[in-house]
Amino acid sequence: MIKLLTYVAILPLLVWVALQVLLRQSSVETAKNRLGFATVKASGKPVIWLHAASLGELTSIKPFLLYLARDFPDHALLITTNNPAALKAARAWADLPTVLQSAPLDLPFAINRFLAYWSPVGFVNIESEIWPNRFASLAKKNIPSIMLNARLSDRSAERLSKFGAQPLGLRHFNQIYAQDAGTADNFAKLGVPQERIRTIPNFKSLVTLPPPDPRMKTRYDRDNTVLAASTHEGEEPVILDAFKTLCAQNPNLRLILVPRHPNRVPVVMKAARDRALMVGIYGENIEPEQVTVVDSLGSLQRIYPLAKITFVGGSLVQGIGGHTPYEPLRAGSAILSGPYHSNFKQEYETLSEKESCIVADKDGLAEALAAALARGDDMATTAQQVYPSAADPTVLFNDIAQKVGLL
Repeated sequence: MIKLLTYVAILPLLVWVALQVLLRQSSVETAKNRLGFATVKASGKPVIWLHAASLGELTSIKPFLLYLARDFPDHALLITTNNPAALKAARAWADLPTVLQSAPLDLPFAINRFLAYWSPVGFVNIESEIWPNRFASLAKKNIPSIMLNARLSDRSAERLSKFGAQPLGLRHFNQIYAQDAGTADNFAKLGVPQERIRTIPNFKSLVTLPPPDPRMKTRYDRDNTVLAASTHEGEEPVILDAFKTLCAQNPNLRLILVPRHPNRVPVVMKAARDRALMVGIYGENIEPEQVTVVDSLGSLQRIYPLAKITFVGGSLVQGIGGHTPYEPLRAGSAILSGPYHSNFKQEYETLSEKESCIVADKDGLAEALAAALARGDDMATTAQQVYPSAADPTVLFNDIAQKVGLL
């Protein structure tokens, strides 16, 4: 079945890569990477290959990346993602020496070309992506592999159950580090041996935020600043309507809006102007407008501390599952979420039980924002008590390194 699906997908995928370049939605370099060609010269060091779908997943394991760079300096860290914008943001990590490439397509010829050039000594698959051909090629070459911070929803597990662990390449993994018990159960149901599954704290809970830009810190009155983080299509109009309602009561209120995908910034700014709100781009003006839109990836971690309240996006519309509550939590920003947060179901349930976050639907968002502004400090304090900063993760990191063949 996997082979058949691969053969069917080859031509459409190749056409897609070509169209991306022709329409200038992707670079020639990215297209070469997709087909398995390297666009960076190998250093000659043993390569540890780590793959993340997006910047968020990559950021979540940065503490582990820093550990690898510190404890295994004789190895090269090769990072691939599906998102060129994520690679661009990762290049700004001056504290982390890495080799960055777009991920090869899950086609045998692309994977084999990639592996032949880079010859990784270990592979780390981050979070939720399952690539059967990639995993099968790694198995044939006996490359030690792990899944880190793995996430597998009930819906995905049901869809994948028609294949099973062996055809999906899951039996090759030395260890699957699941970020919650539900994920661990779902991998076991697919046929992964129980002894190869371990539940660990969600890696996103290990996040350490950089300090905010001091210039921005002086421009925003934190008690009157709301952040809408990683928003998706269909959410911004609701957020802007709720914000405008509150502005009638408090004209000093400010909103920082960070779309998950920066290419949507013009649409978001138009939505703000349509509501007669003053809007500008983050960092361009000396004084903040009513609504400030962030047009770049990689800035969000420095923005959380500026806001008393953070609405966590991807939660007002179905099909996304919500984004991490840990980053605003670590910044001491009170958390507000929509009802669709299945990616962090346990966290939001626990925070809600302790009255340290507010969950609201579209109709109740303005009321929820007002409530969060009124008791945001207490909410943030309680949330940090519920999910305190993690202890030194070195023991866990050593275990992971051993399973991927480094120790």
